[in-house]
Amino acid sequence: DAAEAVIEILTVVLPVVIVPLTVFLLVWNSFYMVKEREVICVERFGRFLRMLQPGINFIVPFADRPKRYHWRFYTTDNLGNATLVQRSSYRISNQNEVIDFPKQMVISRDNAQLELDAVLSWKVVNQRQMIYATVNLPDMLSKLMQAQLRNVAGSLDVDQIIEEASTLNVLTSMLDAETQRWGVKVLFVKVQRVDALSLSSVLAQKKNADLKNKEIVIQARATKQTLVIESEGRRDAMTKEAEGAMQEMISRARGQATAITNAAAAEARSVKEVARALAGPGERPAEYLIALRYLEVLRSVLAMPKTELEVLPPEAAQLRALEILGLNTAAIPASRNSRGARRARDPAAQVRAPMECCRAPRRGPQPAESESEAAGLAS
Repeated sequence: DAAEAVIEILTVVLPVVIVPLTVFLLVWNSFYMVKEREVICVERFGRFLRMLQPGINFIVPFADRPKRYHWRFYTTDNLGNATLVQRSSYRISNQNEVIDFPKQMVISRDNAQLELDAVLSWKVVNQRQMIYATVNLPDMLSKLMQAQLRNVAGSLDVDQIIEEASTLNVLTSMLDAETQRWGVKVLFVKVQRVDALSLSSVLAQKKNADLKNKEIVIQARATKQTLVIESEGRRDAMTKEAEGAMQEMISRARGQATAITNAAAAEARSVKEVARALAGPGERPAEYLIALRYLEVLRSVLAMPKTELEVLPPEAAQLRALEILGLNTAAIPASRNSRGARRARDPAAQVRAPMECCRAPRRGPQPAESESEAAGLAS
């Protein structure tokens, strides 16, 4: 009786529970919601069927199922600690991904050991090729990057690796060429840090020496530039001073020429006025002007230093001059009538002393032609 009761209960409850559960499972496995920038690879009985795009997609329950992938790799945090990451999913992301791999030990061309901390950025461009051509894609990228990083570092010196880390950027193109057959595109490979290990102190000393040399060179260039600027300034100043002096000389010469021209013009006007004033009959303006010039010259001669002035009659003055010159002189007086007549005719003759003289040797006086001449010579 109890068994029959249990059977009756199961025959009533099982259809009520199993049928709704089965329907729920069928619906649950028939619809998939795909997010943006994601795809799902669907297989039917183990064979590739299609890629589910973003949105709501329907598949045949139990016949179709998503293709799953499994990743297992190591990454480092901000403190440099290595962490194991495991991922198992059937959703394939189309976004850019970045993995910070652990430090890699490399040997440079000059046999120096270095540790390189590199970061890799990649993107899946062919989801079907990626999921069927790779197993544990991040680990494969890590091993490939280690090999290429060692090859490139082995062809460079330690100075080039430390000072010119950009030379390692060739890893991007090298890795991208290798990963194209996996449906993956490598966006960049960057070296975050280079650790020289035991060579750190030596490289630091070398770096300090290079910085000091650069500082000396910069100071020398600055000093040279300062001297060049100062010399150019002095040169420009000298040029400007010379140009100013030249302009001053030109201006002064022009002023003197103008003054001389004005003086000559004034003198010409004065000569014309004098000539016009003395234009009467019996007047000689030329002799008058010569007499004035003679007086001006005489005044300038008397104004010279160490000049003595002796006022003598005309006949005695000329005899005195000849005596100063060390000459024996003889005066031959002209007739008073002729001399008075000449003075009356020539007013300028009153300025100069008319006298005839002759020079005789020092051996003695010449015989006088008359008694009056002998008496005059004795006096």
